[in-house]
Amino acid sequence: KNAPYDKFWQGAKSAMSVSAVNGMNLFFGKAKCAICHNGPAFTDNQFHNIGVKQYGPLKKDLGRYNVTKENFDKGAFKTPTLRDVSKHAPYMHDGSIATLREVIEHYNKGGNLNPYLSKKIKPLNLDEDEITALVKFMEALDGEGYQDVMPSFFPQ
Repeated sequence: KNAPYDKFWQGAKSAMSVSAVNGMNLFFGKAKCAICHNGPAFTDNQFHNIGVKQYGPLKKDLGRYNVTKENFDKGAFKTPTLRDVSKHAPYMHDGSIATLREVIEHYNKGGNLNPYLSKKIKPLNLDEDEITALVKFMEALDGEGYQDVMPSFFPQ
């Protein structure tokens, strides 16, 4: 923890910019991000089809269906944490979205329609300032002392 978001809730109201606070209000309100990205780690640990565009036949990118064999799990992938999210591009299970802004734009349009799209995915009708504010909020979830370290089992 110890991200600007955590400091903000510990009473340091200047830890987040006005834009990040606006983004936080959107995140928990109009944008409805917290439906899936909730709790201290900002994940429900569930699987959802969020309408990521399929490249090639669906049978090659089945997601959770490979485990459950339930049709509603086709294209469903686990909700990731948003802690340190700005440091982990590219995004989505397949790395198909390059920036946080593009992620929000994806959700803003309601994802890409498909037969198994989660009922939670709907167009958000956010304007450019609101999209920017959500990006600023997600950046405020980055903690201090972050460092990616290559696992020891990979050759250097």
